[in-house]
Amino acid sequence: MKKLFIRLLRVAGVIAVLGIGTVIALDQYYQRVFPMLVTINGVYCTGMTVGNAAKVLNDSYDLHSDRITVRMLDGSDHELPLDEYGVTISYEPAVTECMKQCKARPFQWLGASLNEKTVYPTYYCDTAVMAAKLEDTEWLGGEPARDGNTVSIVRSAAAGYILVDETRNLLSREAAVELICGKILNHLSDMSGAPFQSLFIDLPTGADKEICYKNAPYTDEMKETLAKWKGIRDFQDFRMTYQFGDCEEVVDANVTADWMALDEEGNIIFDENDIPMLDETMIAEYVAYLASSYNTVGIERRFKTTRGDIVTVSGGGYGNELDEKAEYEFLLNAFLNKESGTRTPQYTSETWEKGSDDIGDTYIEVDMGNQHMYYYVDGELVIDTPVVTGNTSRKWNTPSKVCYVYFKQKNRVLRGANYATPVKYWMAVDGHIGIHDATWRKEFGGEIYKTNGSHGCINTPLEIMTELYDLVELGTPVIMFY
Repeated sequence: MKKLFIRLLRVAGVIAVLGIGTVIALDQYYQRVFPMLVTINGVYCTGMTVGNAAKVLNDSYDLHSDRITVRMLDGSDHELPLDEYGVTISYEPAVTECMKQCKARPFQWLGASLNEKTVYPTYYCDTAVMAAKLEDTEWLGGEPARDGNTVSIVRSAAAGYILVDETRNLLSREAAVELICGKILNHLSDMSGAPFQSLFIDLPTGADKEICYKNAPYTDEMKETLAKWKGIRDFQDFRMTYQFGDCEEVVDANVTADWMALDEEGNIIFDENDIPMLDETMIAEYVAYLASSYNTVGIERRFKTTRGDIVTVSGGGYGNELDEKAEYEFLLNAFLNKESGTRTPQYTSETWEKGSDDIGDTYIEVDMGNQHMYYYVDGELVIDTPVVTGNTSRKWNTPSKVCYVYFKQKNRVLRGANYATPVKYWMAVDGHIGIHDATWRKEFGGEIYKTNGSHGCINTPLEIMTELYDLVELGTPVIMFY
């Protein structure tokens, strides 16, 4: 029994020695690798060396997504992917620090106290690679040769004339490259071991602009160009807005640029005071353009009838007609005096309404196909009556036109080659054609006009004319159609 006990003690001793030896061996092993249940940035690192863990983390990091932005003088922004500009990263310093925590106390691995850890890389930059990459970019440009820079006045498609001054804000590529590299290096240094933060480098702002952009001195020739530009610029600010009802025409630099007198080579002619000379014929042409665009006398109009369809009517004296002489003189004087503003033009013929629809909603409609006349006031039908128009069999047809009531008279005698007919109410609309009562007629409407129509006038029942005469104002449009 005693011998058995001694043997058991010996076995237990051996086991204890082996266990202690195993623990000591494991501790020695975990001094070289990460212990159990250690995760860094989501990577299970147990059994990994610092180098292995750092490599896995390095490989998983997308350095291309880390970008720095540089803004140029023209407002354009350019992103620099760090991996393309000589920047590398390493997790080894951060992972080494994690390993130090694991080795802080012997056998700490038994408690697996580190668990989950978040770390950030250290940034390294090869400034030579970065500088070479920046110098090779088109957007960064280069330092222009001073002798090649000019000051010129050129015609712009959208803004009249513009001054192109190539002597201002000349970018020094060397200075810009040095500044950008310096800012990136400082930023990455401050950021190592911390979450990535973007960097915005605004070259044309503040002290950075003074470093990167310079001005070349003006030559005597350039100074002469600048003096001429001042004369043009004063005219460039002129702006006149013409109102045509619901339409506008703006006279701005893009229009007035055409008014400058040019020599045979297309250059602006200046007087002795460096004031641009004007080609007044071009001002007249512009006024003619306004007239052709907004004159409505005799134009083709689409008109919605009472019966519901759309008819096309052209001709007649109704419409707006620009007073071209008055507008030419006004524009010339306003431009010379640099007096901008808003203008309602003068007309030689003028309607109540302006713009694309100058008939409005108060008018007389003569539907000669249906021998009916309608009078609308503010869009409301006020009078609806049958009429008799010109005798078509004798070719005395009432013309299809857009006219207007230009004269009214009571108790007038209508005279022709072989007649003299008194009427109580007369409203002239187109030369000898007018709207009047016809007491000699017992019937109106139908097809009377084809064989027994008028000499061209619109014959109307007396009781209707009595009312119509008092209601209708001079200038009221009259739309006549078949």
